[in-house]
Amino acid sequence: MSKNKSPEKNLRHYEEKILLKYFLRHIHNNEATQKEKNVIELLKESYEPAGGVRELTDKELKKAIARNRKEIMRKIGTSPSFSKKSVRHALLIIGSSAAAITLLLIVLTSPFTKDSSRINTTTAQNELPVIERQFITGNEMKKIVLPDGSAIFLNQGTTVSLRQGRFNAHTREIWLDEGEAFFEVKKEVNRPFIVHIPHGVSTQVLGTSFNIRTYAQLEEQVISVNTGRVQVYDEKENIILDPNYKVSIKQGNELISSKTDAANISAWRSRTIMLDQATIREVAFRLKQAFNIDLIYNQAVSENEKIVTSFTMDTPQEEVLTTICKLYNVHYKKDNNRVELIK
Repeated sequence: MSKNKSPEKNLRHYEEKILLKYFLRHIHNNEATQKEKNVIELLKESYEPAGGVRELTDKELKKAIARNRKEIMRKIGTSPSFSKKSVRHALLIIGSSAAAITLLLIVLTSPFTKDSSRINTTTAQNELPVIERQFITGNEMKKIVLPDGSAIFLNQGTTVSLRQGRFNAHTREIWLDEGEAFFEVKKEVNRPFIVHIPHGVSTQVLGTSFNIRTYAQLEEQVISVNTGRVQVYDEKENIILDPNYKVSIKQGNELISSKTDAANISAWRSRTIMLDQATIREVAFRLKQAFNIDLIYNQAVSENEKIVTSFTMDTPQEEVLTTICKLYNVHYKKDNNRVELIK
């Protein structure tokens, strides 16, 4: 008579079964993300079979799994000890942990020819699936509801794309090509929700609400979390964010996480503009958005000087301009929609 497995072993088996099923489906549908491809290559490079033999016995396989589990989990940010909490966390970061755990099982038991040219570390723009549907806002805001019931609020000047074959029964991928959007994601444990933005940064969740700003005119991309937890990653880094934390990214630079007030960042949905440590470039951008004002500041204000203030899009322009000038210790001259700051 066989002995019952311990709760820990049952949980570990359950976790690996879910991850394996998900990842094999990803591979079968040719939907592996760049993060998954990177981990595949990492595992392939790290596997050096003794004496050139590329098949392991069951006993050797168990030893290999035990030996590699802790190191892989450390690299992807998951604890090597398994609990109900760690299962939820592993599912949250399915794009990396699925690849790490299941490829450990697959790579160590299957022959392969190491060929790094087959796995690219970057994806060329023309390799992306064709755009199937696109949502674009001009001077207005818009709310869209996706087929899964998730909602996206689009700020002015925003473009969101759905690409062929990337929003299906197994995955939900969205491209925020330009602008700012607030996401309210319906939770589906086996179907992660991924938002891709320019410069190779992606955000992955299961069910949560968060804001992403990626305007080309602004120097920073900002991802902030209102509820739940999200994973933000590029080819080099991987950061998990809790509510009221954000990641800031300058083009070509590292991901920097810090505390924030997420409600303030996403207040634009109620037509409130929160300028928190805003540079003059962001001030000018928001004035153009809210009032169609062209702000000319030349040498009157330093690019490095930052201010904190707020206003609604119904606030009189003169009141907003007067407040901004007091903060910068300047005055302004207005000619129709052109406003010049003067020292």
